[in-house]
Formats: sequence, structure tokens, C-alpha cells
Amino acid sequence: IHPDGWFRYFVPFTLTDGFQRDKGASAVNTLVMEDMNLHECVRWDENKKEAVFTFFAPDGEFNLLSYRIKSPFRAPISVVPFLETKPRANSLDYVLRVRGEFPADKTAAHVSLVFALPHWANSVAVETASATAAAQGGDKGAVPVAGKAQFDRKTQVVHWQIAKIQGGTEVIVRCKIVLASNMDATACSLEDFGVVRVNFELPMHLLSGVSIKFLDFLYASGKTPNKWIRYVTQANSYVARWS
Repeated sequence: IHPDGWFRYFVPFTLTDGFQRDKGASAVNTLVMEDMNLHECVRWDENKKEAVFTFFAPDGEFNLLSYRIKSPFRAPISVVPFLETKPRANSLDYVLRVRGEFPADKTAAHVSLVFALPHWANSVAVETASATAAAQGGDKGAVPVAGKAQFDRKTQVVHWQIAKIQGGTEVIVRCKIVLASNMDATACSLEDFGVVRVNFELPMHLLSGVSIKFLDFLYASGKTPNKWIRYVTQANSYVARWS
């Protein structure tokens, strides 16, 4: 969008069919937006039933609207941990199963998971695999790897990079840990393992359901603007933890 001009921005919710600013009210099928902040360039009549934002776009990139929602939703990417102990070998496997909880026609990109292993995890081998391919038998029994995982022995941190995850598919990372002779594998639990920080980018997917109904140019200084809209869901502070 060229910044030199007035624009009118319509969003497809109204105060009567599913949109409320948080005023202590609750209703079935109502999207409640908390901590709603509009850019200073925006004009909006809050008393109107339809949310229509009129603004003169400043130079460069800016946040037109920010908000939080307290309606329940499913995270686009789920992380489920498992601990498989092997008492005879005095070892254990710390396994994370990651699943794309979104439609199969969408793909999450630039997926990364970062997590720390306990200080007593000295002998560690890390493997990744496509859980979906494994369930389907793979190609002649071979299961393709899922991204690249590396263990930093100095920081005890695993960095797992995955180029993309298709909706409805699963990938796993397995950390094989050999314990010291004075440790008991059965005494270990998930509480010994730290949080998992997840980052990803998911184009054309909206968690809140708030989308643009249409975008109109009221004035553009005699120039022909290019109109296009791209939705992207990004994880900036997604943390999975176990207790």
C-alpha cells in the first residue's frame, strides 16, 4: 500500500454479531478483544455497530491494530513430550512430538524449537523423523528425517530447525541420553526438562478469525495504489512447559 493517501479499512465483525471490546460481558460465539490499541492515525467511531477504520497511512511499516483475545483456541502447532526409560541400559529417550494443528492445505515455515536438557545429560545423541511417514510405513521401511537438530554440549541446549510442516502431519525429535552409573533412569521425570520455545510462520491462517472484509482507497494523491492483503500467523512468545 502506498503510504500517501487516505484509506478505509473494513473488518467483518460488528458489535451485534460477534465482536466486543472487553466490558465484562460474555456471550456464546462472541469474540472478546482485550487491551485493544489503535494507531494514532486511525479514526474510528466506537459507537457504530460495524468496525470501520479510516486512517492516513504513515511512512513505512506500522501496527494499525493490536489486541489480545481470551476466547479459547487451539495452538497451530502442538508439542507433546514423552519420556521412554530403559532401566537395563540405564538410559532414556526424551521425545517431542510436534503436530501441525491446521488444515492440510496450509504449511508452516521456518519452524524452530529450542530446549535445554538437564545438566546430568552428558552422553546425548539427537535424531529426528517424520512421525507421519513412520506411521505409513515409510519408503521401504526408511523414515525420512525432519529438519536438523543439533545439541550444544556447552550450553546443554538442543536447536531443532524444520523447513516446513504441513497441516495434519507430525514430526518428532528423539534425544537419546545415557545416564551415569550412579543414576536411576526410572527416577527421572518430565519435570527435569526445561521449557520448549517454538517459533514458526503460518501464512493465510488466522487464530482469532478477525480478517479484512475489504480495503478502500479514499484518496491517493493522484497515484495508482496496489491493493493486496496477506495474512501471516507468527509465533513470537510461544512456550511449552511441563509440570
